[in-house]
Amino acid sequence: MLVNLLSGKSFLARIIPGILFLVLFCFKIYPVTIEWQPITSTLLFLISMLITLMFFQYTPLIKNNGLSSWYFFIWMLCFSSDLQDFRMNASLLVCSLIFWRILVAEQSLDNKKVLFEIGFLLSISSFFYPPSLFLAGFLIFVYIYMQSLNLKGFLLFIIGFTLPMALGLQLLYLADEISWLKEYQYAFYLDFWRGKLWALIPIGVLILISWVDHLSQSGTQDINKRHKYFLTFLYFINWIGILIFFGGDNLQTLTFLGLPIALFLTRFTQYRKSEKTKEVLLWLYLIIMAGFYFRIEIMEIYEDLLGNVSF
Repeated sequence: MLVNLLSGKSFLARIIPGILFLVLFCFKIYPVTIEWQPITSTLLFLISMLITLMFFQYTPLIKNNGLSSWYFFIWMLCFSSDLQDFRMNASLLVCSLIFWRILVAEQSLDNKKVLFEIGFLLSISSFFYPPSLFLAGFLIFVYIYMQSLNLKGFLLFIIGFTLPMALGLQLLYLADEISWLKEYQYAFYLDFWRGKLWALIPIGVLILISWVDHLSQSGTQDINKRHKYFLTFLYFINWIGILIFFGGDNLQTLTFLGLPIALFLTRFTQYRKSEKTKEVLLWLYLIIMAGFYFRIEIMEIYEDLLGNVSF
């Protein structure tokens, strides 16, 4: 493979090794201390974004992946304030893979490996963000919804879940990272949602309208797309429940809702007959999310204006 790559005429095939050599050479001459956790965390977040964009490209649920990218990017921009949260970004990446695997599995119901793979991914996700473990009930329900659950499938799920968890615990123990194990236990303590999201009520209304619109047109839609939409709805509701009981005041946990919300609003927008209506929906979403993102600055300006008004 390297012979074919290096013997090719591609400019990148020659320039990239040169750049890597120069970077490593500079680090050798001028040693610097690199904090790998923030870098790794940012890379995990970017990879999860890339995977989601690939999902938009290949899923039959939507026709225009440009619309879904618009809704998704804006949502993630508003709630991905702490890119250095390694555990949250790792769990976000794995949950994106779980969601994609569920929708793909709906096309291959006879594949018993699906439960093993989902159990494996769920174990990794819950290792980094423990409350995501409560996706297990949703995943089992999804599998029962797609086909009857049998003993073999259940055992495959348990085996897939146990392997990475056992390996991770052993590595933490050998690395003397006992604090991680204690934090894992505390992560299951109830921490009810305390974030103030009043500014997002219009987005909630749009999502409700999109659900009603989907139900009103479900009779004319392909049955496979209806199933996938229903699974997306269940995934969204499951995460809402997790955030209510364990979200606390961590707004970054709302990034887990970005993928299903983008699908809901994209499907609602793409089926509007009027181009003006589509334009209004896109701008309305941008204005609402921008208002939420700059809510503190807007309140400060508002208070300054009130303070300068003399009665």
